[in-house]
Amino acid sequence: MCIKTLILTGENRHAWRRPPPFATDLLEASGKFSVDLTEHPEEVLEDPEKLAEYDLLFTEWLGAEWSDTAKKNFAQAVANGTDLVVLHGADNAFPGWVEYEKMLGLLWREGTSHGDYHEFEVKITDHDHPITRGVEDFRIWDELYHNLLHMHEVPYHVLATAYSVPEMHGTGKDEPVMVVTQYGEARVFHMVLGHVWPQGVYENYKGETMMTFENPSFQETLLRGCEWAATGEVCGANDTSPV
Repeated sequence: MCIKTLILTGENRHAWRRPPPFATDLLEASGKFSVDLTEHPEEVLEDPEKLAEYDLLFTEWLGAEWSDTAKKNFAQAVANGTDLVVLHGADNAFPGWVEYEKMLGLLWREGTSHGDYHEFEVKITDHDHPITRGVEDFRIWDELYHNLLHMHEVPYHVLATAYSVPEMHGTGKDEPVMVVTQYGEARVFHMVLGHVWPQGVYENYKGETMMTFENPSFQETLLRGCEWAATGEVCGANDTSPV
């Protein structure tokens, strides 16, 4: 199996230069993915023939609007079955682009925020889905988004949550951290976790390290989410069953 994957990056309020290469190495080391990484998404998205080469799109883009042509081709590709993974800050992107919002279902929009970067427990809420079947609850240092906005009445399914601790400026509620949706023929995996901040902005800030990405359970679930999005199944030690 070789899942041809395109990672879209180049702008993000977060430290976008470090996570995409890390994700590239993680995916390729699994032996299941062949990954291209672009810091100029429009160059690929404006070329339908080039875009058609990919089985999976992986976006962590949080920046300027893409061109109308790029947005149209992106939406059409996903609707026609090019599957999609959305990582952390990318759910902040493109306010007002309805088709992108329909892909995710839950997004960072007005009223959304997060507490402090801290260690918390991720609880698996669906033990039967291929992404999370056999995966145990785990602890992680990360930034926990809260009050993601449900948009356009899009059906979504939560695979895992984490409690947003009031003492860490959270909501006192369980918040989703892994979500799946369907857009046209495509499966969409939304990994809300994945915070890395630019270095040197805050003194002694753990959120500027790669410790979230270095968490083995984060890596496992991100890999499984990518594989499920691209194939509808997860083949591994804990799961060899299709959807």
